Amino acid sequence: MKLSAPMLLVVLVAACGGSPHTPARAWPEGTVLALGERAILESEVDEAAGVIAQLEPRDSIDQLRRLALTNVVLPRCAAQAVDPETRKQAQVLAEQCKQALETGGTPGGEPMPLVTRKGKMLDLGLELWNAAMPLEPGQWTQVVETAGCFHLARLAEKGTAMLPGLVELKLEVYDFPYLQPETAHERIAAQLDRSQLVYVDEAWRAFVPIAWQHRLRGGSP
Repeated sequence: MKLSAPMLLVVLVAACGGSPHTPARAWPEGTVLALGERAILESEVDEAAGVIAQLEPRDSIDQLRRLALTNVVLPRCAAQAVDPETRKQAQVLAEQCKQALETGGTPGGEPMPLVTRKGKMLDLGLELWNAAMPLEPGQWTQVVETAGCFHLARLAEKGTAMLPGLVELKLEVYDFPYLQPETAHERIAAQLDRSQLVYVDEAWRAFVPIAWQHRLRGGSP
């Protein structure tokens, strides 16, 4: 039997395990990488890189992006994928608490401890420190997400330093964890080990350290 050209194409594609009409994935505008289904925008990476620059002002933008990816963005993306339902519940609680504080009320539900924390950027965590840094004493941050937890913080005191990243802050913090602190590190690491990094913009491969490129292959050797 003689196959027509279109039929031959279908047979060849099927033999390769593909589809002749598989559309390219449509990522949101500005996406440069993706961890599984989670799009990573250039703006997200550069926001974290800009904060790190306050501690490492002499680093190149390339190095700042590498640090932002491996220390902030990729761990946060992995944490979000571990338990999405619990994460959503924690986010709702944090937003409700923020609304109550804005209207002069008290957080509802079970009483949450208001924890005092004091330290520089690396002590408090990049995201929380950055959210509180522009505030005046007595003001609250917006809801802040770190890998495994949402936070609300009120600035109590702000010090001074030669570099912005070395400024010490004293914060009063409500925590809304969606991963238990005792096991969060291990669960995030395990999620990273089974995740696959997609290079939506191939130029961004240069910002992912070789060890991380090998690690983020979906568990493949």
